[in-house]
Amino acid sequence: MTDTPPYVRPDVALFLQFLNAVPGPKFWQVPVDDARAMTAAMRDVADAPVGELAVIRDLSIPGPAGAIPARLYDSREQREAGPVMVFYHGGGFVIGSLYTYEPYCAEVARLLDLPVISIDYRLSPEHPFPAPAEDCEAATRWIATSPAELGRQVTGLIPSGDSAGGNLAIVTTMALRDRPAAVPVLAQHPIYPVVTLDADWPSMREFANGYLLTEEAMAYFGEGHAATPGDYRWASLMLKS
Repeated sequence: MTDTPPYVRPDVALFLQFLNAVPGPKFWQVPVDDARAMTAAMRDVADAPVGELAVIRDLSIPGPAGAIPARLYDSREQREAGPVMVFYHGGGFVIGSLYTYEPYCAEVARLLDLPVISIDYRLSPEHPFPAPAEDCEAATRWIATSPAELGRQVTGLIPSGDSAGGNLAIVTTMALRDRPAAVPVLAQHPIYPVVTLDADWPSMREFANGYLLTEEAMAYFGEGHAATPGDYRWASLMLKS
């Protein structure tokens, strides 16, 4: 990236310059375990500290292929019945984790005064499509039942996530629309979600290189996740509405 467009904030431009100047291979050029380790190492570079919170507690949720790890964040030790945000992390279905998104989830729990439950769904390429979507739906349905492990009475769900997690938020919302859970979805909050396999978009062309999520990175994620064309859990989100 040589010339930064004027709409890119100066601090963001400096951070991108720093990232692009880091020597060594990129995450899509190394084995997947190394790619995940590189992403985890970026947490303390790119994010604010997790900070103090009344509750940060690990959970184990029954899933279609075994236990699904999750983590509960809450600014209150105890609270009355109310909604819960269920968060699905980003990372192209390949490299994200509970750890990498902990600062964000803790801050959301603080600012919104809501319980946030982050879901550590199975990752590709070991567990390709539709494993992540299956785990997220199963975990969200479990949360909706107000299990004793939560210590909270859930009255509604707010599926949320960024990038790949935004896709999972939409997919989960649609699944619960078609076959409702024990409590309703009150709102959904997808953040720059992936909703199509078609890469021919102006933003993909304009920001193909130099902006962290490169054309090569997107191809790497797509190959690893191996989504099925035409399946509503990925490629036809825009059509099944």
